Amino acid sequence: MTDSASISATPSAWSYVTPLYLGWRVYWANRMPIMDCDEVYNYWEPLHFLLYGTGFQTWEYANKFALRTYAYLMPLVGISKIYQMLIPYLPAWLWPLLTTDQTVLVNASTVTDSLASVPSDGKVALFVLLRATLAAAMAYAELSFCQAIAHQSKTERIRVASLTTGGLLLLSAGMSHAAGALLPSSSLMLLWLLAASAFLKGQHLWFATLAITATLAIGWPFGVLMFVPLGLSVLYHERSRIFLFLFQIALLAAAIQGVVMAVDYQQYGKWVSPTWNILIYNTKAGGDELYGIEPWSYYVKNLALNFNYVAAAGIVSLPLIVVWSRDNTALLMTLVPMYVWLGVVFPRPHKEERFLFPIYPCLCLGASLLSVTVIDSAWRWIRKTPLSIRSALAIQVLLWSPAAILSFSRTLALSKYYSAPLHVYSQFDHHPDVADSVLCTCGEWYRFPSSFYLPSTIQSFGFVQCSFEGQLPQPFQSTGSRPNESIHFNDQNRPELSAYTSIDDCDFLVDLFSSTDCRENDSIWKPVALGSFLDSERTTSTLHRTLYIPVLHEREEESGSVAYVDYILYQRKATEGSI
Repeated sequence: MTDSASISATPSAWSYVTPLYLGWRVYWANRMPIMDCDEVYNYWEPLHFLLYGTGFQTWEYANKFALRTYAYLMPLVGISKIYQMLIPYLPAWLWPLLTTDQTVLVNASTVTDSLASVPSDGKVALFVLLRATLAAAMAYAELSFCQAIAHQSKTERIRVASLTTGGLLLLSAGMSHAAGALLPSSSLMLLWLLAASAFLKGQHLWFATLAITATLAIGWPFGVLMFVPLGLSVLYHERSRIFLFLFQIALLAAAIQGVVMAVDYQQYGKWVSPTWNILIYNTKAGGDELYGIEPWSYYVKNLALNFNYVAAAGIVSLPLIVVWSRDNTALLMTLVPMYVWLGVVFPRPHKEERFLFPIYPCLCLGASLLSVTVIDSAWRWIRKTPLSIRSALAIQVLLWSPAAILSFSRTLALSKYYSAPLHVYSQFDHHPDVADSVLCTCGEWYRFPSSFYLPSTIQSFGFVQCSFEGQLPQPFQSTGSRPNESIHFNDQNRPELSAYTSIDDCDFLVDLFSSTDCRENDSIWKPVALGSFLDSERTTSTLHRTLYIPVLHEREEESGSVAYVDYILYQRKATEGSI
């Protein structure tokens, strides 16, 4: 095939890799631990409440504060209803593809017609399918973005950049973690990818619809900053019909805001705008700082862990590309939001990894554009001839393969080191004595993977008082977020004693073996299930805390440089039965 034929075939190549791309995203999304307790308590728990009438509520959902919009969860509620009908009929071979040891199928002898029943009420299975759905949606958005890049120009350089961007996104540890996360920052990234695709294709009204949805409907209005640079460019291109275009935008904003407020009125029992409330809370001094402050190096470390030298190349890309080439201003415009976002989040005292999710696509696009631009220009200067597409792709593979290997090693590390909570909590679904029991955790409250892992037959799940001195979530009352004088929250992160359960009331307890935060008397507890969890304090090797390197890791574990601790489900000895 000639190079020109290869070039024309490049955009269609995405249709061949789409199934593999989707499969990779889904596979790793369900092997990632939940790294952020905000994802559980602010999103999975309210979703569980909407579906099953139980779950944990944070102060942000209290009627007095109303900082979170329920509209963000409503699409997943609809999807969940469909999955709940389909779960009993899903084939047995599907579960190993979706997850590892989170759902335990019934004995093969009880499986008929190639179908496997799901344990208990199928809540773990639903959780797995929802994470897979989120990851698949992200994969679709990534592919749309890469295809839009490919269609921007017929030059070899841009088409190679499209393929390189897709490869860097697919293999990055950061995207493996973010793709299946139920977080506004992750949803913002998804909507930005789709909006940027619309922007590159000249679909300005569709871009505006996605930008407004991201700003008003996911409960994270700060994300509007990611759309401002592209939005200004859209307004410039629509200047000949600016008044009609602005009128259309106003109608869209009114319709979306109306739907969001109607949903929240139903849940809070009053007209309220959580989007406005959270904006005010986070812009006033000292609000989010109650939940910890970090130096600017925190973000540098996170970017290095999740993207290694791809992050560095992405951040410096725009000014360097402008020096070398200015032949595609639309693509260069899609890099501008990254700098706006970094300029806002870096100075903020309260820092979290999820705050960087929105710029992940920009990092990969910037790195790929920089590499193809510099290599192509250098080749033309040295050889006086254009670089063939095959040679360009080969150079890109050589250049970024170390980054891909490092990122994949990081992805493996996250999955291997920190997934024990998912596996241990899933065992509740199969324990014969769990019905009508009180299940508890204490110092490990922030690794609770959500009520989707709790059988509906239990009496309750509670938090035992531990060394944590902040405010813990409390169970949703039947009234949900409507006014309720029996439940008390504050916005100062002060502990509420009513949130605690006495350890004397607990029949089961989830804890790390090394912790004595609430297990004063180990003699009354017996381990009935456990998983291995990396002990970062006793793991002296920084390399093996950061990456997973097969064989070498196991060798270091034998020497004592790598240490694990048991993540354990305990049962009170007075209760008979074990797993």
